[in-house]
Amino acid sequence: MPRFLLVSGSEKGGQTFGALLRGRAHSAVCVCVSAAQALELLQAEAPFDFCVLNAPLADETGLVLAKSLAEQTQAQILALVAQEQFDAFKEHLTSLGVLLLQKPVSRQVLLSSLDLMQAVQTRLALVQTQNRNLERQINEMKLINRAKCVLISNLGMSEAQAHKHMERQAMNQRVTKHEVAVNVLKLYEDRH
Repeated sequence: MPRFLLVSGSEKGGQTFGALLRGRAHSAVCVCVSAAQALELLQAEAPFDFCVLNAPLADETGLVLAKSLAEQTQAQILALVAQEQFDAFKEHLTSLGVLLLQKPVSRQVLLSSLDLMQAVQTRLALVQTQNRNLERQINEMKLINRAKCVLISNLGMSEAQAHKHMERQAMNQRVTKHEVAVNVLKLYEDRH
């Protein structure tokens, strides 16, 4: 279930946007009226997937909070901003990936923007998963190469011989090359 943080300086805006957000895909919505309250909630709660700021807030314009959220969380952020503040928000927040809408905003535009945020969040999650998998593969390759270097230096093998030796060990023991590399490193590095 997606978690929304709604920060709205006006009570009416908080009620209107809160009802709209709660009606979407069984979303959990936490509502705040100030940046201070939102930051306190962020410290105490599990991470939010989405943040909607209805600027201005009770204690600031919303610009500082939007910057903090963009820099400190992975949440998708939507800021609803009055026309006279829009350019200032755009100058500071666009490069941080904050989606901006100029008020007044129609229900349909807001719903479309929320759909866009959810699509971006889904895509970002896929990219992050791929990134973690690539990092794991790179770390495994580094470990395997380190084990090859240990075999080369301790047994006088060539790089090709060390590679073939590790492949053969993996096949004979029915384990991965990564596991063979861990065992090689344990065996030879513990001796020194």
